[in-house]
Amino acid sequence: MEKLFTRNGHQYTKTPEFNEAGKPVYTRVIECERCGVVNGQRVWCMGMENGRAWSTTGFECWTCNNTGIRGTKQERLYTSAELAKITKAAVTRAANKRAKFLEAQRIIVEKRVANEVAYHQANAAFLETLKSLCSGDNQSFWDGVYADLTTSLREPSERLVAAVDAEVTKRAINVNSAFIGDVGDKITITITIEKIITIHSQLYGNTYLHLCRDQAGDVIVYKGTANIGAPGETNKIKATVKEHQLYDGVQQTVIQRPKLVN
Repeated sequence: MEKLFTRNGHQYTKTPEFNEAGKPVYTRVIECERCGVVNGQRVWCMGMENGRAWSTTGFECWTCNNTGIRGTKQERLYTSAELAKITKAAVTRAANKRAKFLEAQRIIVEKRVANEVAYHQANAAFLETLKSLCSGDNQSFWDGVYADLTTSLREPSERLVAAVDAEVTKRAINVNSAFIGDVGDKITITITIEKIITIHSQLYGNTYLHLCRDQAGDVIVYKGTANIGAPGETNKIKATVKEHQLYDGVQQTVIQRPKLVN
């Protein structure tokens, strides 16, 4: 008799059976996956790990009645010519499937590229303005906003457009900010308080960071608890220059011991 092989190419050396169609077959035993042998005794377990049962219960296996065999299944046997034919057909099917997948991916990529081009054309002015705020640091806020928009191709909201315009305006003003006096100087200036940030400490309580600007547009920073006004107010103060610092490229004058001047 001509040599016979299983579907995975192993030669079958035993006497084959034949199905109703007269084709050679063999009976494959299906091992039970719900039990295993532990200390010479087969018991029901949760599963197998590295060929060994784990989480044993001591109970008999209800799946295979403790035989270790869940069932049997007839499998075809093939001649070398038949096996070569079905293997070639399987390879062809796999190649066709791969080709269809690659074509689908190509269409997706082309569509994505077309959408990106259309998106950038429709939002060119805004994206150019937004990009001008980026620093090249992927961790920075505006870089993150730009990356998110251009990745999702989401239309910029009115709120975002307004925020970008405000940031551009603020940076334009900050470009002209200069240091005031020398460290240790006592100065008298008129400031407008733009923002007050509360910094809470369980040990020291609340401290307030005042971001201000004088009439020349110079940035003044005060961190403390003195009352020099509320956001939006313009007041005249006396203070001492504590230090000059550069923050995000903006020259800022840090003051201490400020007092309102009538």
